[in-house]
Amino acid sequence: MSTTLRGIAAAPGIAVAPAWRYEAQPADRGRDELGLDDAIAAATAQLNGLVDRLTAAGRPAEAGILEAQIMMANDPELVAEARRRMSAGEPTSTAVSRAGAAAAAQLAALDDELLSARAADVRDVVARVARSARGEVGPQLARRSIVVAEDLPPSVTAELDSALLAGVVLGGGSRTAHAAILSRALGIPAVVGVEGVPAAVPDGVALAIDGDRGEVLLEPDASELVALERRRHASEARSIADRELSGQPLCTRDGHRITLAANIGHPEEAAAALAAGAEAIGLFRTEFLFMGRPSAPGEVVQAAAYASVLELMGERPVVIRLLDVGGDKAIGYLDLPAEANPFLGMRAMRLARRNPELVLAQLRAILRAGERTGRQPWIMAPMIGDLQDVALFRELASRAAEQSPRAPHPRLGVMIEIPSAALLAESIAREVDFFSIGTNDLTQYALAVDRTNPELGPWQDPLHPGVTRLIQLAATAAAAAGIPVAACGEMAGDPAGAAVLIGLGVDELSMGAASFAAVKRALGAVDHERLRQLARDCLAAPSARRARDAADSVLRDGRAA
Repeated sequence: MSTTLRGIAAAPGIAVAPAWRYEAQPADRGRDELGLDDAIAAATAQLNGLVDRLTAAGRPAEAGILEAQIMMANDPELVAEARRRMSAGEPTSTAVSRAGAAAAAQLAALDDELLSARAADVRDVVARVARSARGEVGPQLARRSIVVAEDLPPSVTAELDSALLAGVVLGGGSRTAHAAILSRALGIPAVVGVEGVPAAVPDGVALAIDGDRGEVLLEPDASELVALERRRHASEARSIADRELSGQPLCTRDGHRITLAANIGHPEEAAAALAAGAEAIGLFRTEFLFMGRPSAPGEVVQAAAYASVLELMGERPVVIRLLDVGGDKAIGYLDLPAEANPFLGMRAMRLARRNPELVLAQLRAILRAGERTGRQPWIMAPMIGDLQDVALFRELASRAAEQSPRAPHPRLGVMIEIPSAALLAESIAREVDFFSIGTNDLTQYALAVDRTNPELGPWQDPLHPGVTRLIQLAATAAAAAGIPVAACGEMAGDPAGAAVLIGLGVDELSMGAASFAAVKRALGAVDHERLRQLARDCLAAPSARRARDAADSVLRDGRAA
């Protein structure tokens, strides 16, 4: 009888193979053969080889993960800390491992899935430098296997022979971990966040994993293998259908067009979004540049990151959100006081009053990226509550533009995520070039529900009529002012939520690229006027549950037609 372990579906597909347990090697396990400079040079050469391999395979976005690791390996602060430890008597491999541990711990502690997942990259790159110092090679597969580990470093994922790597099972991690991103890119099924792994899985035991359902079966029997094979065929058919949809526009059955945009949290994600059919980047989160470091990034570093996405997207719009920290994303060098309610505290654009130079530097870097690429950046300010906030944003943008006279003139927009901004949308719309509705925070603030508290799940539905009425105010004001309005929260990637948003008058939906196909199918089966009627029904609904039932009914009717 098999044993079933459950986790998070991280990369689709089904695989059956023996388990191969991966364990990171300790830093203190042998005599060093190389000094720090030579070890870093060797690690950099190895990573460059992996970058070339992924690029040649048509995976430039995934290659960017390892390009970022090259920068980490040569980070001046990491190198300086390793040298300080070496001068105190630590060997090279130990010094570099311990130098990276503090930065990794700081990232891992962040209450942000995307940013905390980057701790694995820091641990990965310092482990590679330490191995290089000891003259060791990385792990190798001897036969086709499913790798089982607590955490699988992203460069190890890329380095293992793809012909032998059947699947990945991790005790930790998330869908945004780089091991998961690389697994999806390489077509390798993966399940992460599996409690008890790797301790519960002996080396060599027969495993079956379902990366669509997030299931791991230890020693599956014959009937389970037959069922898995059926599911594998169905999964492959869905994947083929999804790829065929990537070249099709997002529109309703009667041809009403909606701009399909992607949310990204790192430049490396832009290429995958473009390949999946993104017509724009609707939300480029910039926090990754500012987290896990002792001081703010310089304008050159920032501009390079922004320019890479502007260049890749060409004439397609790229909406760059200004730094949104505070709240759940604390940064030590900003010296912010501890707050009892950080989501309601000193965060995002509110920091501009306390530290205007931080925002000015970011604005200058965005304009520098626009000048370098010849592209017009769209700049979005988060946490706007009223016209006073808008005036501050415009003033800072004007000051930055005066210092960058050759840069293309940017388009300036705001996030509608505070209820007061939705209520004042008519006035705000006359002062900006676009709106983007952040449905996650708008729902949280409108319904007084902490979206990080899983026990409050039943109260967190953005289809609540109190939320949809705020969205309607913003959409109506944008239309009257002649500016576009997008939605970039989780509601946009939910087929039912997307249907209601389009009915309310939203022009653009921005979401993770993984949601593109489901939203295209749902909206493509329903006429635009039916969505407008659905929106009216949801606005009049007595509860979120009744509104969601109405949306689900419309989508079911569309599928059945």
